[in-house]
Amino acid sequence: MTARGLWRSVRDDLGRHWRHVGAGALGIAVSIAALVFFLALGLGVRTVLLGEVFPVDRIEVFPRSTDLNLLALKLELGKDTIDDAMVGKLEAIDGVAAVYPKMRLLAPALATGGESLIGTGMQTELVADGIDPALVADDVGAAFHDPLVDRSVIGLACGENSTCPGGAICVGASVFGPGECREAIPVIVSEHMVELYNGAFRRAYRLPKVNPQALIGLGIDVSFGASSLRPSGRRVARDRVVLAGFSDAAIPLGITMPLGFVRRLNRELGPDGAGDGYHSAVVESASRNAVAGIVTASEHLGLEVRDGGARRASFFMTVALAAVSLIGIVILAVSALHVMHVFALLVMIRRREIGVMRAVGASRADVRLLLMTEAAVVGFAAGLCGLIGAAVLVRAADRALTSGLPDFPFKPESFFAFDPWLAAAALTLAVASCVLGALAPSLRATGPDPAEVLSST
Repeated sequence: MTARGLWRSVRDDLGRHWRHVGAGALGIAVSIAALVFFLALGLGVRTVLLGEVFPVDRIEVFPRSTDLNLLALKLELGKDTIDDAMVGKLEAIDGVAAVYPKMRLLAPALATGGESLIGTGMQTELVADGIDPALVADDVGAAFHDPLVDRSVIGLACGENSTCPGGAICVGASVFGPGECREAIPVIVSEHMVELYNGAFRRAYRLPKVNPQALIGLGIDVSFGASSLRPSGRRVARDRVVLAGFSDAAIPLGITMPLGFVRRLNRELGPDGAGDGYHSAVVESASRNAVAGIVTASEHLGLEVRDGGARRASFFMTVALAAVSLIGIVILAVSALHVMHVFALLVMIRRREIGVMRAVGASRADVRLLLMTEAAVVGFAAGLCGLIGAAVLVRAADRALTSGLPDFPFKPESFFAFDPWLAAAALTLAVASCVLGALAPSLRATGPDPAEVLSST
């Protein structure tokens, strides 16, 4: 049988029996639509959870310490910092792409400002830490850097800010030199802070809602070494920080500054030895498959690994996607059984037609090829209809979720991940289900002798 003849026969047969094959295709289409919809939803949620909320390619390691409970207090025993030698050991672990040390600001700090934003000044204790700017280069870019290293406008004598060029500030009573022009310290914050402010905080104090992107470039004055609770007992360094952007790597509540600046503040204004060690390190893996080995190696080095729940979230999402896939496959299996019954009925209806084909020279293989090709065409059409239905459902549900749900941290622009491989897999499943469903009827159709079939009809 030629390819043209085969296609003409398939077209004519499906046209004559479209009501019967349509009933079988409907079940396949509905199954594919449901499977693709829920898989796209699961993959979309997984992308947000494991890509933004719990990045699985980054883990944070801390020095392992033992706490001694003394009634309401805890006495920390052991070393609470990581030195450069330990950072080198982490970098030597197989699968590690980079290691970024982090350091807490151990000197007290008071922040003042906010007049231009909310119309009234505020003063608050400031919590801060320091990270390597390279860690957030993809999020913030060159705006987050250490101005004490990149000395673009530094070293000029000044009396006030207006005498400094290029928007630099005049740092007078500072641990970094009196009366000196310098760029303000760029800082980053977590988007979670903005969400908290726009949520309960502003409502409690009747303050206006803020636009996160409009906050970039906003500056506040900070007095390092000053505190409303207890001063450091050393000098007070007055400086200005400017918001450079937002990143998930920033401290959840507070500001994150360049690591070198925090180290100098700790050495000048913090406790003895405060700037000599790191309090944690972010370990970036070369691939997600290497994370398990990195975790094990880090624990062998005596470090405590905290992934923010990434491993639990990854396990939960894997189980959820497996469950959805299993349910979808069961539905497809039921639909394949329905297709088998439909083609068994078609074989009975076309029993004489098949006998005539055999009598005029068609082989068993030709008849089987015809029936299997018809099943494949039905499966492809059903799968395509299922994909179109799933796309319509995804679009409608995505629009309802994004517009109906209030803003919350890490709210995605889309709750679904409709990838090309998912469409290809769905079409393959639809075709395979129909072909497998039609396999047994096609084998039975070519079993009897043509003479017996024609004589009995």
